[in-house]
Amino acid sequence: MAGAIAAINLATSIVKFVDISAKALARLREFHSTAQETPRVFQDITTQLPLIIDIMTRIEKCREGGSLTTDAQHALSNVVEGCLRQVIMLDRLIDKMLPTSTDSPLRRARKAIASVLKEKDIAVIQRTLETYKSTLTLHFSQRSGASITNAAGESTYYEIPSLQVSQFIERVGLLGEIEASFANTAENSSGPKVVVLLGMGGQGKTQLALKYCRVAKMSGRFQAIFWIDASSTNTVSSGFDTIAAKISSTERVFDDIESKITFVKETLERWRNPWLIVFDNYDKPSDFRNIMTYLPQTETGAILFTSRHADSERLGVTIRVTRMTEHEGLELLLRQSKLEISDDNTMEGRKVIQKLGYLPLAIDQAGAYINARKLPLRLFAEHYDQRKDVVLRHTPSLWEYRRRLGEDKDETLLSVFTTWELSFQQIGKNEDEKAMIGHFLTLSAFLDSTNVGEDLFKSHFTWTGKPPQWVEHFLSRGMWDKYKYQDTIVDLLSLSLLQTVDIGSAESHFSLHPLITDWLKLRTDQKGRQEYTIEATMVLTNYIDALDQDTLPLQIKLDALSHVDVCLQNDREYLQELDESDIASLWGPESTFALLYQNYCRYQEAEELYQRTLRGKEKALGTDHTSTLNTVNGLGILYREQGRLTESEAMYERALAGREKMLGPDHTSTLNTVNSLGLLYYHQDRPVEAEAMYERALTGYEKALGPDHMSTLDTVNNLGILYSDRDRLAEAEAMCDRALAGCEKALGPDHTSTLDTVHNLGTLYRKQDRLTEAMAMYQRALAGCEKVLGPDHASTLLTVHSLGNLYSDQGMLAEAEAMYQRALVGCGKALGPNHTLTLSTAHNLGLLYYNQGRLAEAEAMYERALAGYKKALGPDHASTLSTVNNLGVLYSDQGRLAEAEAMYERALAGREKALGPDHTSTLDTVNNLGVLYSDQGRLAEAEAMYERALAGKEKALGPDHMSTLDTVNNLGNLYSKQGRLAEAEAMYERALAGKEK
Repeated sequence: MAGAIAAINLATSIVKFVDISAKALARLREFHSTAQETPRVFQDITTQLPLIIDIMTRIEKCREGGSLTTDAQHALSNVVEGCLRQVIMLDRLIDKMLPTSTDSPLRRARKAIASVLKEKDIAVIQRTLETYKSTLTLHFSQRSGASITNAAGESTYYEIPSLQVSQFIERVGLLGEIEASFANTAENSSGPKVVVLLGMGGQGKTQLALKYCRVAKMSGRFQAIFWIDASSTNTVSSGFDTIAAKISSTERVFDDIESKITFVKETLERWRNPWLIVFDNYDKPSDFRNIMTYLPQTETGAILFTSRHADSERLGVTIRVTRMTEHEGLELLLRQSKLEISDDNTMEGRKVIQKLGYLPLAIDQAGAYINARKLPLRLFAEHYDQRKDVVLRHTPSLWEYRRRLGEDKDETLLSVFTTWELSFQQIGKNEDEKAMIGHFLTLSAFLDSTNVGEDLFKSHFTWTGKPPQWVEHFLSRGMWDKYKYQDTIVDLLSLSLLQTVDIGSAESHFSLHPLITDWLKLRTDQKGRQEYTIEATMVLTNYIDALDQDTLPLQIKLDALSHVDVCLQNDREYLQELDESDIASLWGPESTFALLYQNYCRYQEAEELYQRTLRGKEKALGTDHTSTLNTVNGLGILYREQGRLTESEAMYERALAGREKMLGPDHTSTLNTVNSLGLLYYHQDRPVEAEAMYERALTGYEKALGPDHMSTLDTVNNLGILYSDRDRLAEAEAMCDRALAGCEKALGPDHTSTLDTVHNLGTLYRKQDRLTEAMAMYQRALAGCEKVLGPDHASTLLTVHSLGNLYSDQGMLAEAEAMYQRALVGCGKALGPNHTLTLSTAHNLGLLYYNQGRLAEAEAMYERALAGYKKALGPDHASTLSTVNNLGVLYSDQGRLAEAEAMYERALAGREKALGPDHTSTLDTVNNLGVLYSDQGRLAEAEAMYERALAGKEKALGPDHMSTLDTVNNLGNLYSKQGRLAEAEAMYERALAGKEK
C-alpha cells in the first residue's frame, strides 16, 4: 500500500512539474525572441529547465518499469516536490515580470520595473533548482555505475549520522568526482574502491561525505552504508562493534576486537551487492599500524576516507577538498546569517569570506556570529580588523596553523580561529560567567573532545574537597545541577563552539570539532597548557575512581580509555620539560590510569605508566619510600596477571622486604603483599608456601583489623580455595546430623525434602558464622536441586539466593552478585517481579551494592524491594521493616541524617509492634539509632540505645556473638568520644577478644 501511494505521489508531482515548466519555458522563449537584451538569469533558467524535464521523464520511465524501490520513490518524491515548488514560484514571477501581447503600455512599464526588482528572486530559484538537478543527476549516475542491484527482499543497512548542517551548500563537482572515482572499474579491481577526501580541517569533508551517503542511500547505490569515526583506534573499534551488531543474524559474543573486525570483514566479503564504509576524521595515520587491515577485500566494496593528513593519499584515489568558490562561500554566508541578497551585502560579504580564507566552517561560524548579533556585514569586517592583532598577540602559536591550500604559492592564515574567538566573546552573561564557562570549555579540549560526558565534571565536583571556581557555574544550592549544565552546552552549541550535543536523562554529552579543540589549546600560553593538562588529568582520575570497575559497561570503559589516551598525549606534548617534582601530583593519576589499562588488558601501556611512576618516585622519594613500594606492589600484580610469574615474584619480594623494613611485619600494607605472594605461590602450584603466606596474612589481619574485615575475608576466601583444592572440607554440625540422617534414610539423599533440610542446615551454619560448613551445605543443596528440579525451579533459586548471601558474608562480592543476579532474573521469570523471593533477592542485592559503596544502585534496589513488600506483605511485615531499616543505614552513610532517623524510627516502631522489644531485628535497629545519635552528637541518647541493644543481644545471642560484639565496639567508640577512656578500653578489649575467639 505504501509503495502504491509513493508511486502515485511521484508520478503526480512529475506531471505537474513538466506541465508548469513547459508553460514557463514557452513564456521565457517568447520573451527571448522579442527582447533586445535578456538578463543572464533568464538565459540560465531557460537552459536549465529542459535538462530537469528530461531527468523527470527518465524517472517516470524507471517508475513505470518497476526499477525504483519504494524507498527510492519516497526519497525522489521529496526532491521532485521541491522542484515543483520552485517552478510554481517561477511561473508566478514570470506572470508578474514578463509582458504579453495583450498588456497595456502602463502594465508593460510596471512589469519592466518588477523584472528588475524580482531578478534576484529568479536567481535564488535558479540556484535551488540547480541543487535539485545535481541530486537527481547523481542519483542516475549511481544507478548506472552500480554493477549489481539489490535482489528483492535483500536486507539493507544504513548507519549514517544525522550530522549534516542545515545550510549545506552543494559542491556538485566534488560529489560527482567521488562517484566517478568509485565507478572507475579500472582502478584496484581486486579489492574495494578507495577514495580519500583530503584537506585541512574545516573544509567540509565530513559534510561532503554525509551528502554523498544520503544521495547514495536514496538511489539504492549500495546495499549497506556504514559510518566509522576514525579519529582513534578506540573509535574505530567501537565502529566495528556497531557494524557487527547490525549485520549479525544472531546475538554473538566475540573474544576480542580483532575477532569482531574479522567477522565484519569476512561477512562483507561474502556479500554480492555493493557496500560502502566511511572512515571519517582519519587524521592520525601514525596511530594505526596499518589501516588497510581493517578493510574488507572485495571488489564490490567502496571505502571513503576523510582526512587532514597527507599520508592518507597512499590509500586510494585522492580528491583534494580546498576552499569554496566565491559564489559558494557568499551563498553560505548569506544563508547562515539570514541576510537578504543585495548589492551592499554581496560587496561586504566578499570581503568577509576573503578574510576567512573561503573555509566552509569558518564562513558557517561567521554567519552564526552575525545572525546572533544581528550584525551588518560591513561591521563584521571592522570587528575582524580590530580584533585580529589582539587574537594573534594572545596566541602567538596560532602561527603554527599556516597551511598551503591546493596549489597556492603563499600560505593562508587559518583565520577561522579568529572567528571562533569572536564567538567565544559571546559566552556568558557577564565576565565572571565568561571566565567560568571559558575555563570549562578549554578544559574539555584537554580530554577526548569527540565525546565529553557530564559525569566527568560531576565526579570531579563530588570527589574534590574544594571544587575549583569554574564548577560553581553548574551548582544550585551547593549541589550539581544537570539542567544548568545542559543549558550551558546548548548555549555553546548555539554559538557553534560545540559540534554536537546529546541531552540524556541520566547524562548529557557533547563533542568539539577537532579544529576547535586545537584552537582552544592554542589560545592559551604554554604555562596554561601545562596547567590544563594537569587539571584534565585530575578530572579524569576522579571520574575513574568514582566508577565501579566490576560492573562497568564496556562502552563507558572504552570512553574512559579514550580520555586516558588524550591525557597522556597532552602529557607528552606539554609536560615533558617539567621536573619530576613539578608533576609529583600526577603519580596518583598515573597509577589509576595504569590500573584501567591493566583491567582492559592493555598491559604494555600499564607497565609504561607504572615504570614511569616508579622512576619518578625512586628519584624523588627513594627506593624504600612507602609510596614507591606501592608502585612496586602494583607492578607485581600486573606481572602476575600477565603470567610473568618470575618477575611478579621479584616485585612482591622487593615490596615485602621494603614494607617490613619501613612499616613493620604486621602493618596492613605489609600483609597485603603477604596475601598477594600467597596467591602467586598458588598460581605457581606451590601450595605449602601459599598456605603459609595465607595463614600469616590471616593472623595479621585478624589482629589488626578483626576477623570480619574485608581484607581478612579475602584471605579466608583464598584459604578456602586452597583447602578445597586439597580436599580439606569442613564437617557437618553434629546437632543437625540427626535430622539430616532421618531424611536421607526415609527419602533418600536426593529427595527434595532432604535437600530442603540440607539447605536449612546451611542457613543455620551461616547464622552461626560457620561459613565453610554453610558453603558445603548450600553447594550440596544446589547440586541436588539442579539435578532433580532443574536450574530454574523456585527451590533451586532459593538456594542460589542463599549462596549469594553466603558469598556476601565472606566478602566474595563478585560471586555474590552473580548469584543474586541469577536468582533475580530467574525468580522474576518463574515467580513474578513481586514474589517475596524476588523481592528478597532485590533487597539483598541492594545490601551487596551498599557494602561495595555503590549507594545509588543500592538505593534503587532497596526502593524496588520496599515498594514490592508493601504491596505484597503490607507496611508492617518483618521483610518490609528490614528494608526500611537498611534504607536508614544507607541514608546515614550518605549524610541524609534526617531521612535516616525517620527510617529507623519507622522500623523500630514496626519491629517492636510485630516482633517485640527484645527481638534481635528490633535490637539491630536500636543499635543503628545509637550510631545515628552518636554521629549527630546526641551522646546521651546514643548511650541509652547502645545499652538497650547490648542487654538484649547478650540475652538473646550470648556475650560472644558477633552482633553483640559489634555493639560492644560501638559503646567503646562512644565512651572514647565522651572521654571515658578506661571504659572505652574495656569495651575494645572485650570486642577484640571475642572476635579473635
